[in-house]
Amino acid sequence: MDMKTSSLHEQTSLSTRLLKTLCSDSSLQSLVAIGYELLQNPFSIMDLRANVLAITGESPVEDDPVWNETVHTEGNSLQTFSYYVDNKLIEKIAESDYPFFWADAYSKYPRIIGKIMIDGKHIAHIIICAHQRDFKEGDLDVASLLCQAVSIELQKNKYVIYSRELSHEAFLYDLLEGTPKNLKHMDEQLKQLSSTLKGILCVITIDISNWDRTTSTLPYLKDELELHLSQAKGVIHNRKIVLIASFENAKHFFATELEGLRQFILAYNLEAGISRPFYILKELRYFYLESIEALKIGKLIHTDRSIFQYEDYVIFHLIINFTRDNEDLYSLYKLIHPGIIKLLDYDKQNKSEYAYSLYTYIFNFKNTTSSAASLNIHRNSFFNRMEKIEKLTNMDLNHSDTLHYLYFSFKILELLNISMPRI
Repeated sequence: MDMKTSSLHEQTSLSTRLLKTLCSDSSLQSLVAIGYELLQNPFSIMDLRANVLAITGESPVEDDPVWNETVHTEGNSLQTFSYYVDNKLIEKIAESDYPFFWADAYSKYPRIIGKIMIDGKHIAHIIICAHQRDFKEGDLDVASLLCQAVSIELQKNKYVIYSRELSHEAFLYDLLEGTPKNLKHMDEQLKQLSSTLKGILCVITIDISNWDRTTSTLPYLKDELELHLSQAKGVIHNRKIVLIASFENAKHFFATELEGLRQFILAYNLEAGISRPFYILKELRYFYLESIEALKIGKLIHTDRSIFQYEDYVIFHLIINFTRDNEDLYSLYKLIHPGIIKLLDYDKQNKSEYAYSLYTYIFNFKNTTSSAASLNIHRNSFFNRMEKIEKLTNMDLNHSDTLHYLYFSFKILELLNISMPRI
């Protein structure tokens, strides 16, 4: 029997064994056992989240740092994952339709890596380590057959859960688009997804424009963000990561749980817009758009922040909506109360701070003691300023409509980034 015929015989024999295993009451570990016997080298099956789904129990590889990490942590650290993103391994796996040989400075032994697909989507990969013997060309064919067998096993076994997760992501994507594809089953899908979430919801949209793409992949980053919240679902949408966070206590969530996410966002140079809390998942798109507005307006006004809550920008959103689609925001200047314009001009000419004093008075709810303390002046001095302001502007500060108009006007100044003279 020549070498070519022998190789064909081995592949046929392997295909038969794998088929029999898949037809029986098999498990992922059964396939791993067959693969190990044929390859005579240890290997692991890992998903896109860098979690180990199965690994050979024989042949400990004690002198390869990456393999050791995989065995002991059942996954890869962010540092290891980032290394392989930077070295284009993740990109090569995504682009390769057939298993390939791989070697790098971080691993002592060469690898064979093969992609596992389900319904045309890359969901996991096989990593074979050349620890016990050197690779042969035929090992690539064995790896390919194993990838196909593992794909079938995952679909019929525990990865039904993963498929359901993919289904939920697809449904969330459709909700964000406002176009659920299957209206007939929409209520049932909403019910299923809502059962995995807590009572109060909010949308957190992550802008990745400034993120260093050499540190991770987008799906991995999404999973990392999800881990920073106790109950959240994430989806990649329009080059952003959208998280649907859920919680029972809004005060605790915004004061405590969000803090861990804030630190991660700062560390990875991300920015986030957060919607107001809501209760009905079907309204997801409306609150998603709130988070987008929070990002847009927050980045315009508060360049020193990385997290923007829509509640802080509702007034600004209303103000912006007064303008026509393509109209310059500075046309809003015409909406500012004439009294404030007069004070700004007076302050510039006289090096005073009457406009800022009025602003302080309005935002301290007309509390003269607090206003004087904020301005670091005596209470009597503050009274004198307020009398001067009323004379200059001829405004009645005891009229509620005037106070609302002034508040609105100061918000326009903030939106337009117009500073008030200080002394």
